[in-house]
Amino acid sequence: MEVGGALEVSTSNVTLGPPLYPEEPPAGQYVEICVADEGSGMSEEVRAKVFEPFFTTKEVGKGSGLGLSQVLGFAKQSGGGVRLESQLGAGTRVHIYVPRAEAKSAMARDPRYEGRAVESSAANLLVVDDDDAVREVTAASLRELGYSVMEAGSAGAALELIETYPNLDLMLVDFAMPGMNGAELSRQVQSMRPGFPFIFVTGFADRSALAGVGEAQIVRKPFIDGELAEKVRHALAGRGNSNVVQLRR
Repeated sequence: MEVGGALEVSTSNVTLGPPLYPEEPPAGQYVEICVADEGSGMSEEVRAKVFEPFFTTKEVGKGSGLGLSQVLGFAKQSGGGVRLESQLGAGTRVHIYVPRAEAKSAMARDPRYEGRAVESSAANLLVVDDDDAVREVTAASLRELGYSVMEAGSAGAALELIETYPNLDLMLVDFAMPGMNGAELSRQVQSMRPGFPFIFVTGFADRSALAGVGEAQIVRKPFIDGELAEKVRHALAGRGNSNVVQLRR
C-alpha cells in the first residue's frame, strides 16, 4: 500500500465447500486467517501467476516473489490451502485455511525424509541469499539443528567470508541472485577451495544452468519438511570426497 491504507488481520472458524482453484483446500472445516489490504489489487493475469515461486510485479531488489508461494506451501503442508480475492484498484484479501484442531491432520510429508534423526553438529555453514527474510529463515532453521551459521547477502560478501574463515565447512547458496548468481559464485569458490561442498537453495524453474548438479546438492524453496536437514547432513558426511560439478555457463 504505497499511499497508505488499512491492513486488517482476522480469524474465524469456517466451513468450506468444494475448491474453485488448485490452491484452495478440500471441502471441510477450517480455521481461517484472513489478511486484507487496501492496496492496488491484482489483474486477472497477475492473479493467475501469483503463487508461482519468484513471480513478482515489484522491481529488482524490492521483493523475491516468494511470499505467497511460501504461504501456500505452509498451508498445504498443514492440510489446508489458500483462497485469494483481489480486484484491481480495490485491494486484496488472502484467506489462509488450516485444519481445525479436532480434525485429522492431512500434513503432506515426503517419505524419503521420515524417521531420520538429525544429528547436532559443530560444523560451520555459510548461507548466501540476497533476500534478507529468506536468508534469515534458512539460517535460523540450521541453527536450530545445532550448526554454527554465518550469513552473506551477496556473492561478493560470501567470497570475503570464504577467504577470511578457512574453517567454513559448507555453503548453501541461492541460485537466482543479482550480479553474480549462485552458479558463478560456486565456480569462484571451487577455484579457491577445490572440493568445497555446497548446496543450491532455489525455486528457480529453469534447471538448465544446474544440469551438472545432482539432486543431493539442490534444495527447492519452499522447503519440503526435513529435506534441508537431510541434505546438509549428507553434504557434510561427504566432506573430503570430490565435490566438483560441471556448471553450464
